[in-house]
Amino acid sequence: MKVMRILWTCVSGHSHFYNVAPLAFAAKEHGHEVAFSTALEAAPMVEAAGFPLLASGPGRIRLRTEMKRSYPQEMSGALLDWHAGARLFGEIAPARRWEQLLDVVRAYRPDVIVSEALELAGPLVAKLTGIPHLFHSIGPYHADSLALLWERARPLYERHLGTGITLEDIVEPYIDICPPALQTSEGKALGHRVLVGLRAYHGAVFATPVPDEPAERPRVLVTFGTVSNAVVQDYRAAAEALAEHGMAVTLTLGPRGWFSSATGPRAPGTQQTSPGRVRTVDFAPLNTELPTTSVLVHHGGSNTTRAGIEWGVPMLVIPQGPEQYRNARWAEQHGLGRVLTPDEAMPANVVHHVAELARDQAVRQRLAEAKKAWLAMPGPDAVLKQIESLVRTMMTKGKAR
Repeated sequence: MKVMRILWTCVSGHSHFYNVAPLAFAAKEHGHEVAFSTALEAAPMVEAAGFPLLASGPGRIRLRTEMKRSYPQEMSGALLDWHAGARLFGEIAPARRWEQLLDVVRAYRPDVIVSEALELAGPLVAKLTGIPHLFHSIGPYHADSLALLWERARPLYERHLGTGITLEDIVEPYIDICPPALQTSEGKALGHRVLVGLRAYHGAVFATPVPDEPAERPRVLVTFGTVSNAVVQDYRAAAEALAEHGMAVTLTLGPRGWFSSATGPRAPGTQQTSPGRVRTVDFAPLNTELPTTSVLVHHGGSNTTRAGIEWGVPMLVIPQGPEQYRNARWAEQHGLGRVLTPDEAMPANVVHHVAELARDQAVRQRLAEAKKAWLAMPGPDAVLKQIESLVRTMMTKGKAR
């Protein structure tokens, strides 16, 4: 197999990198040269995973500041309103990043560029340089979200590539991590999909040991990830209520949130508490927690949702934003868990739904079927060979033109 030089591009948040890292790991293990390009603030997590970072573009605080300055009216915070997200990722981020990324690409000279689904400078630079490009999904294909994202990105693309450029030109070939049985109808209708089954990645960190608990005691993990975790204190009362009902509860605090300028932990390290109380940790890698977890309470992030399926853990999803809401409803539609809006997530309501999920064997059976569908996906070996062949074909067509 020909050794390829592959440049991955992604948004600088933890969850964005975690979603695309597994295929990059596989490419590296197969002898390909792999690098990432995103904002410099991502260096600790990218380099901890063993990849070089070729920095490009502004970090999260500058992007957020520009969003507040230019489009304050779109920052409604409403659960179903994705206008701010689409503006941020579709317009502001690529406009302020593409020139620096172009310099990186000209210096690094990759054979192929792989872009995470919310990073839209990568596809533009790939088109401008004639380098083959693949669009890496992070979950099910939500057509309405991508349509709004493209509406914001299109002026930049048309300015550099002409008015003939379409969304299909950007998202295909589409690296699809979602099994066909769980994919949306719009996702299955895409013309060029590359299916791949990947284990979720949760960060190169030292795991906090999970304390021993009586086997009959349901274990509940409450986590709001690395983007939405600023709200975690709002759910401490729910976590305490779960503990009071005899459950072994772990609550993760995480970093201060994707748009916070603080870099330290939110609170002191792990606190081991007595039975009936909540175990609080700064961070809990899902691959160490979920094997012994009875119910997962989370925000609906794509990586967390995928991990819940991977370990067959029933989920109570309390989404904090529109993309998370779509993931939550998708999981509920397939019978993998339940959904509460933030307004509905009162402690008593959370306890009720968690208790029912803990003993719902039908949900566990559907999760087992979903996991089986995920495991049936083509592995990285076959997919990397397919990508190599695809890159050769795309490069040949490019030279012919």
